[in-house]
Amino acid sequence: MSKDFGNTYRPLASVPPGRRVRIVSYEGGRMLRARLMAMGLNIGQVVHILQNNRGRVIVGVNGGRVALGRGVSQKILTAPVELPA
Repeated sequence: MSKDFGNTYRPLASVPPGRRVRIVSYEGGRMLRARLMAMGLNIGQVVHILQNNRGRVIVGVNGGRVALGRGVSQKILTAPVELPA
């Protein structure tokens, strides 16, 4: 994937709890992508950040929860989701 992203994309690990973001890209290899897709973290998927502390990131996706380590969450690039008014 291209690393020439604007300032709007940020790693999942840097998103504060309570926010909703859309997954736009992965910065990992084929096996990481396959594992993330198996967990429901597909490109275009909107996820809700439930917890983001020093070690792990817990996101809500498809009515469930997924816990990710810090290294994996650094490799998932996201964009903010505009909530309808």
